[in-house]
This record gives sequence, C-alpha cells and structure tokens, in this order.
Amino acid sequence: MKITIRQHAARAKTAILTVAVLATLASCAQPRPRHDASADPCHPLAGALVGGAIGAVLGGEKHRVRGLAIGAGIGALGCVAYNHKVQQTKSAEQVGLEYRERTNSELPPDPVVTSYRTSSRPEQAHAGDEITVTTHLEIVPGRGEPLHELREEFAIVDPNGVERSRIAKTPVPAGSQGGAFVSTLQFTIPKGVPGGSYQVQSQVFLNGKQVQSSVVNLMVASIGTEQNLTLQVAVLDRLL
Repeated sequence: MKITIRQHAARAKTAILTVAVLATLASCAQPRPRHDASADPCHPLAGALVGGAIGAVLGGEKHRVRGLAIGAGIGALGCVAYNHKVQQTKSAEQVGLEYRERTNSELPPDPVVTSYRTSSRPEQAHAGDEITVTTHLEIVPGRGEPLHELREEFAIVDPNGVERSRIAKTPVPAGSQGGAFVSTLQFTIPKGVPGGSYQVQSQVFLNGKQVQSSVVNLMVASIGTEQNLTLQVAVLDRLL
C-alpha cells in the first residue's frame, strides 16, 4: 500500500497536535481554585492546540476549524482574569442587633450566614463582554465561636456541565466578626467561546464548612466563531 507525501504530512500534523493534547491535558486536566489569576501559567493557545488536535483526530481537515474554534474558546475560559471588590454595608454589631430583634433571642453560639444572594449583569452577552457577578452576604456574629475563616468560591460551568474555571476569594476583611457585605466579581468572556447557556456557581464556606450556594445563568451568543478562526487554522497549517 503506497502512502503519498500528502498523507505523510497529514499524519505528521495529527501526531504533533495529539502530542500537544497530551501535554496540555497533563498540566491542565483539572481546574484549580485560584486566588490570583496572574499566578496561573495557563494560556489560551493551549486550548487552541487541544481543539485543533481533537479536530484533526476526529476528521482531519474537515473538522480542524471547528476543533480549533471550540478548543480556543474553552481553553481561554480556564485563563479568565477576575477583578474582585468588597464593600461593607452593615457592621457586625448592627447585624447582631437586627438578628436579636427579629428572632427575639440572643446571638447564635456560632457565626451564621443568614442571607446570601447572587446576580449577574448582563444575563445575555457576547464574547468580549464584561460580566459582573454581585453577591449580597450577611453574617451574624456568634456569641462563642469566632469567625476564623470565610471563603467564597466561584466556578464557570459550560453548557455541557463541565467546570472550566474556579477562583476562591475572601468576601470579608481580615479580622471581621460579621456584618453585611456586597462583593462584585468581574471578568470578560474570552473571544471564541462557544455560544450556549453557561452558569456561574458560587459556594460559601464558613470555618471550613460549606453553608450556602447559589447559581446564576449566563447566555452567551454564538457569532461566526469558526469563520473568525479560519485564518488561525491556515497559519497553523503552514507552521506544521
């Protein structure tokens, strides 16, 4: 059986791209909570290589554009940079007083998260748009156990239910015993992200235990992803 030069070249491309898949998956297989996005070595190009390799393995030239488009967008989600801000709206004393008046009882023995709400704006967006997730959190101080740790984790989940990015933040100032807080988490949807219904899932951990959770839905429009990446595919083919 004769193998043409073109077939050799196609096989070489597939082999190189497949190695890129394995290398990338080995280093980025699972999302990790990040406190500082700049400390994460991930790069959107890794996602493009993964997608291109998957496309080549599945169907060669026919699927490479689609694979590269999807891979680039999904890979970029893992490298999202977050901007987090917190504002205190009520003191621990004020929240504690309102709790005692509302329940006609003394403070609880341990700190309690009595209110947790999240929302996002806009609810429908395009790649390149900035998203703001706003959190309203109220913590009643405990009369015995202090507030050792309060952590809020956010995760971006794609339309297939796969977690693509996660970050952990401290929503209250150090040394705080409670109070009411409003925090905002801002990020930009990367270019090339496939359209569909995404979720921003959040969880609150108090003194090491998960005590609250919330989910906001985000609809991302799909506009010509494959066509926009055709030039990138041509450049990649030339390099290979």
